[in-house]
Amino acid sequence: MNKSLFIFFVICLFSISLLAQEDSTKTTKRLFPKGINITVPDFDDTTDYDDDLCDYESFDLMVNNIGISFGNSREVTGLRVNARDCGAINVNGINLTFWQPRKRFGGGTINGLSLGVIPAGGNLNGINLGLGAVIARNNAAGYNLGGLAVVTEGDMSGINQGGLALVAGGQITGINFGGLAVVAEEDITGINIGGLAIVSRGNLGGVNIGGFSNVSQSKILGINCGGLANVSEGGLWGINLSSLANVTQGDMLGLNISGLANVSEGSMYGINIAGIASVSGSEITGINIGGLGIVSREYGIYGLSITLGKLMSENNITGINIAGYKIEADYLTGINTAVGWIEAETLEGLGISVFNEIYGRQTGLTIGIVNFAEELEGVQIGVLNIAENNEGFTKYLPFINAHF
Repeated sequence: MNKSLFIFFVICLFSISLLAQEDSTKTTKRLFPKGINITVPDFDDTTDYDDDLCDYESFDLMVNNIGISFGNSREVTGLRVNARDCGAINVNGINLTFWQPRKRFGGGTINGLSLGVIPAGGNLNGINLGLGAVIARNNAAGYNLGGLAVVTEGDMSGINQGGLALVAGGQITGINFGGLAVVAEEDITGINIGGLAIVSRGNLGGVNIGGFSNVSQSKILGINCGGLANVSEGGLWGINLSSLANVTQGDMLGLNISGLANVSEGSMYGINIAGIASVSGSEITGINIGGLGIVSREYGIYGLSITLGKLMSENNITGINIAGYKIEADYLTGINTAVGWIEAETLEGLGISVFNEIYGRQTGLTIGIVNFAEELEGVQIGVLNIAENNEGFTKYLPFINAHF
């Protein structure tokens, strides 16, 4: 077939599909010979889906719905070409449309290859390619590519790419890329990349890369990289990396690194590194590094903890603890070093700082310029050593004091 003949054939196909969908506000009439005729009812333009308001006129070269159809045919196995889809369409094969669907598209299933400016259907299974968008009233599964977006009211699965966004009323599963965002009402699972953000009302799991942020109303699990932040209501588990903050109302577990802060209302476990601070409403356990502070508001800090500022817990601090300014806890256990000040109700182990203030019981050794213990069961070494439970002048001794 030469080039001019091929172009003529394409123009004919397009013309036939347009004729098959003349303005449906016209009175009912026959468009094609008897045996191919479909009546066209009058209807008002409405945004509500109503299958009865769509014409199903087509020119068909089919036997038992198998073959080639031009127009808004209902059932086709083979090739279906239509200017603009409307209603419930069932296609097994190739569905080609030239314009966006009427607002009342809805039911039906397209299995195979769906092509057009905005290919749409109830369920799309296979390869779905839209110059503008791909839209599924229910689910889209397979390879889904929309120049601007892929949108489903149900689930989206497979390889999903939207120039601007992927948006699902259900789950998104597979390899998912949205130029600006990937958004789902339920879980997002797989390799997920959003130019600005990935947002899920369910769990966000897998490899999650949001240019600005990863956000979940449930858990974020896996390798999570938020350009600015990872934010989760249910928990943040895995490798969590952000330039500003990792924030969760649940537990934070794994490798947690942020430019400014790691913040958890639950517990924080693993390797926790923050440029400014790591803050937990429960306990912090593992290797904990905070530029200016490490803070546990409830159960304690355990492991290796290092900060240039303040290491503080309202309960326990246990392990190897190093602070530039101060270590403060009710119960302090292990090896503890602070340039400025150690303050604890109970110390068991070693405390080294300029000022060691144990306003309860000290069991072990403190080394500093001034050492104070209300109840000493160990040794103090410093310029001035105060042991309130010693008698007489032995309460206040230079260089060394002890009580056993």
